[in-house]
Amino acid sequence: MSLIDLLSDEIHERDRFSDMLLPIIRDLLPAYPHLRLILMSATIEAERFSKYFSGCPIIQVPGLTYPVKIYYLEDVLSILRSDDHNHLATASLNSMEEASSLSEEYKAALDESINLAVYSDELEPLLELISTENNHKIYNYQHSLTGVSPLMVLAAKGRVGDVCMMLSFGVDYLLTDNNGRSALDRAREENQLHICEIIKNHMEKDMSKSALEGDLLNKYLASINPELIDTVLIERLLKKICADSSEGAILIFLPGWDDIHQTRERLLTSEPFRDSSKFIIHSLHSMIPTLEQKKVFKHPPKGVRKIVLSTNIAETAVTIEDVVYVIDSGRMKEKSYDPYSNVSTLHASWISKASARQREGRAGRCQPGICYHLYSKIRAASMPDYQVPEIKRMPIEELCLQVKLLDPDCRVVEFLQKTLDPPVFETVRNAIIVLQDIGALTEDEQLTELGKKLGALPVHPSTSKMLLFAILMNCLDPALTLACAADYREPFLLPATPDEKKKAAAAKVELASLYGGYSDQLAVVAAFECWKRAKFSGKEMHFCSTYYVSSSTMNMLLHMRQRLLSELVNACFIPEDTSNCSLNAQDPGILRAVLMAGSYPMVARLLPRVKKNKKAIVETASGSKVCLHPHSSIFKLWFKTSAGSPIIVFDEITRGDGGLYVRNSSVVSPFPLVLLAVEMAVAPAADDEDDSDEDSKVSGAEVDAMDMKTSSEQNEIQIMSSPDNVVTIVVDRWLKFQSTALDVAQIYCLRERLAEVMLFKVKSPAAVLPPALSASVHAIACILSNHGLPHISVVEESVDPQAPNLQPAGTNSLKLGRMDGLISPSNFLRSLMPNNGAQFSQSLQNTRGRGLAPAPLPPNFHGPSPRAASQHHNPKKPSFKRRRGSAGGGPRW
Repeated sequence: MSLIDLLSDEIHERDRFSDMLLPIIRDLLPAYPHLRLILMSATIEAERFSKYFSGCPIIQVPGLTYPVKIYYLEDVLSILRSDDHNHLATASLNSMEEASSLSEEYKAALDESINLAVYSDELEPLLELISTENNHKIYNYQHSLTGVSPLMVLAAKGRVGDVCMMLSFGVDYLLTDNNGRSALDRAREENQLHICEIIKNHMEKDMSKSALEGDLLNKYLASINPELIDTVLIERLLKKICADSSEGAILIFLPGWDDIHQTRERLLTSEPFRDSSKFIIHSLHSMIPTLEQKKVFKHPPKGVRKIVLSTNIAETAVTIEDVVYVIDSGRMKEKSYDPYSNVSTLHASWISKASARQREGRAGRCQPGICYHLYSKIRAASMPDYQVPEIKRMPIEELCLQVKLLDPDCRVVEFLQKTLDPPVFETVRNAIIVLQDIGALTEDEQLTELGKKLGALPVHPSTSKMLLFAILMNCLDPALTLACAADYREPFLLPATPDEKKKAAAAKVELASLYGGYSDQLAVVAAFECWKRAKFSGKEMHFCSTYYVSSSTMNMLLHMRQRLLSELVNACFIPEDTSNCSLNAQDPGILRAVLMAGSYPMVARLLPRVKKNKKAIVETASGSKVCLHPHSSIFKLWFKTSAGSPIIVFDEITRGDGGLYVRNSSVVSPFPLVLLAVEMAVAPAADDEDDSDEDSKVSGAEVDAMDMKTSSEQNEIQIMSSPDNVVTIVVDRWLKFQSTALDVAQIYCLRERLAEVMLFKVKSPAAVLPPALSASVHAIACILSNHGLPHISVVEESVDPQAPNLQPAGTNSLKLGRMDGLISPSNFLRSLMPNNGAQFSQSLQNTRGRGLAPAPLPPNFHGPSPRAASQHHNPKKPSFKRRRGSAGGGPRW
């Protein structure tokens, strides 16, 4: 069977994968002349798409939707002001959208009836056409030659009753004919004084109504933040709809899960919506389990009103047949990306006019309906016609990897230039750099074996690599939680009052302390593990309330984990029996290595604070200085500068009201970094102090030239000639560590072995590792387990007895000075962890008196000093450097 027709529906949504598909199909069409491509949408930019496909024909099919009455915010406020008036009893025809336009035959009949009325005083044909259909396009029709409307004719002929009827229907009395005369003007010309008085009174009422609506709108907008969802207004409007009608489901469009949850909670605690015998409330979100999603399509029992709280998934993806009323907040969650600063922002933004039309249409799919836009007419007019395509407002690592999977020989930037709206060059360059850093692409953009496997999983390539590394380290379960939380959201609630906020922050720190503390991401892992066991033991409500955790978010993460686990099983990365895939899930050191595998190259170092109460600043590999978000678990961390700056990993840099922030971050040990980093260089450690000023002036180009000149075998022998030589390790050309030559040689060996292991697993995921590689993995796991925790020497200070207690009830804080990232878990929390939280005791062994400081291995493997790292360049001394997998035949991964 050959393919004849290829249909792509809702093409106006412009997601990045749809945009990637279009140039592929366009290039294939000449080779398959029998193939017909059909692009469909009710709000498509038809001319642009036609031009993109070489002027292909445009077919306009009349819609089959029912009439929809449209109200805007000023209308809604007026409706709510008149409690006794049933706003559904009359129709505002000016705000109706009909299913189809008038046919040419109907227009010709109207022209003829207007001519008969004007020139022969035969009004019956015109009145018959007006009365047969309740259609505002008929009432406001203007003669194709003269511009005369039915109201103008009736006003000039003195038909008082018919004029009143037309005005009550909401006809546009401001229309003018080709000579610029309105209905009022024509009535004056014919000396129809009574008609003139009727039209004037109607105009005054309309002006008074408009003034009242404007006053109500201004007062309302002055009292609320229009960027936020007003759940009080939604509740009031719902009550009004239910008071004025008894049937019809109600669909409410909200930006995201937080707004859905907040609105649902408000409705469930208020009358009459808390009565489940009269109202049933459903939530609709892309991450909700399929079984729950299907419930929104079921018709409720007689006498029960269905209310659906949904994101924009209900715009086009689903049709709920019994929806009659739509409440449109006008907002949607949208991620934007600045490729020049490499900063992402996820925020609620205003929808486009195309989306507004789609939402209106949801009310008229199966019967006439009403749509309430909770934004003003001025806001509606200022909305963009269409949303910015995803490919221009999001990072595109996944897209670039998919391009290489489809055509390994294709240059990514050349392919993307063929899309309908190509991304800027900087976006493509940033994506390729990330893929090269994680080993999915080589330096010349060739697809690696690892890249093929990373692109096969339905998550970001960096997350895929974390999952593969976690499988090797026998630490899969926490990695699943991290992967799903990164793709969805973290489960922690943010209370409103200052005291509750402090308790919530302390609760998060306490949870992270189960795995060594100083980590936002590991707090999520601990929260999920504790929640899962609390749910099983019937303590879910107590746990969630004590530690400010969202139960609904946890249930969502649980479902997402199950789906991702199935994908890993289907790809043969893990067996169906996963009981032995998470034996190291409680090991804090290995956990941080897994976190490094998923975060790299998002690595930074925490800078010393100059003064108390100043913002916490981190420095990234590019030299940028970025603030830690105040909600971060390590925001208040103080450390001794003599011990070096802690290394952190983070998810992304986001833009907030106060500037650029790193929201989620974790302090990590140097060991995972030197094992997983792309590049590691070695130079002598001697005379660093003397040459610091001169070294700081060396440019990156000079460093490259020196590296090329000094990477000879002779210099390598000089640096590594004695096992006891103290050398400097430079990771990715900016982070410096010190160790012995022997230890560095062992690290190089382990890096090569790890590259071989990854290559073996991506080629043969179901095969058992050979003994030599298995031994190497065991050695790496042992090192990470024993020395994977960060070395933090905190500032010793006495604890202020007047300071507020920032920990939840039932916890006991360690009195360790400014160790704000570590709190001793309560007995309740320990009881929810395997072995009663024994891993916390393991991670706390070396904290007393100096913070987290595991006995280093090697003994003199030291973290980056503030001075050395701030130089931000390659060592000037004779050095040699190797990229991961560049020696010994091992591939780069």
